[in-house]
Amino acid sequence: MKKIFKTKVSGESGFSLVEMIVAMVVFMIIIGTIYGLLQIGLIDRNRASRRSDVLKNARAAMHLISRDALNAGLSYNKSGAVVPDDFISTRLGLPVDADSERDVLTSVIGGNDLFFNILNPDTNARTDLIAFAYRDNDFNEGNVISLNNANAASGAPATVRLQSAPNEARNAKGFDLYLVESDSSQVAVMATGLPSNSAIDIAPGDPLGINQPLNGSGTGGSLLQRCNPPTLTENCTTYVASVKRFFWVAYKVKSDGTLVRMTFGNNTGALASEQIQEMPVAYNIEDFQITYVLEDGSTTDNPAAGNDGIAGTADDRPAEFNLVRQITVTIKVQATENDEQLGKPESITISGTFSTRNLEYDAG
Repeated sequence: MKKIFKTKVSGESGFSLVEMIVAMVVFMIIIGTIYGLLQIGLIDRNRASRRSDVLKNARAAMHLISRDALNAGLSYNKSGAVVPDDFISTRLGLPVDADSERDVLTSVIGGNDLFFNILNPDTNARTDLIAFAYRDNDFNEGNVISLNNANAASGAPATVRLQSAPNEARNAKGFDLYLVESDSSQVAVMATGLPSNSAIDIAPGDPLGINQPLNGSGTGGSLLQRCNPPTLTENCTTYVASVKRFFWVAYKVKSDGTLVRMTFGNNTGALASEQIQEMPVAYNIEDFQITYVLEDGSTTDNPAAGNDGIAGTADDRPAEFNLVRQITVTIKVQATENDEQLGKPESITISGTFSTRNLEYDAG
């Protein structure tokens, strides 16, 4: 019988439970670290994408404002155009002025802290408004319409009929905004009728409420009535005069955070009720602020507010807007989605400063 000998193999061993636990912990730490880095990268990518969308939104709006700011005053009138009393406050939502005199529609008009915005966490905060006026140099092949007379329209004593040389008013259109200039006045009006290619009717009751009746009295009557020295030398216009078509636009933020560009008149083919139009140019606007640099280098939030800094009081100086040389626009835009780390939408602020060079250099 043979004996069977068992040999002991040395070195046989396995993983202990402790070793397996340690390995699993290390593995989980590594996986957690990688996951955390991926999450950070994902958050950063999402944030960058949202910021890109927000900035694109705001920059498009800033571009439009800069273009209108640059045009402000272009071949308009350095003093502005006369309009009825409280016309500007009615159309733009500004505080009503303290006097009963006619207003002046200057090339730049601003309003400080006017409009409530639901996106702003500060319930007391208000956004600004800014408006620009400038000539349409493409109208009538760049030429003014020369006027030689004004009288009442037949059967309509309140309507001013502006008379030009034959065929000069052929390019005029209903609901156009016009600046009637002479050596005695500058009057902003809206065309309400075109009886011939040499006449433009200016009747009260227009969509903007800018025209005054020819048969009105004092500051309630039209400045377009013909001067007749020595019996009539005030609140009138001397003819020869000229007509320019001009644009009037404004920017404001609505209560839902939509920044709109408002256009007044010149909406050819639109109904009378559609002569004030709002075009959205940016969304999710949390704040919209304007500051002005004046001719003397001073900076203000409202050039017209006077020494007391309060709009709508007796010391207001609306003509100070003619001294604006630069405007700084600050737009605060809110993202449409919550930030993963902040737990709320991120807000980004951009600013731009634009020269209103035509206010200073254009002859009017």
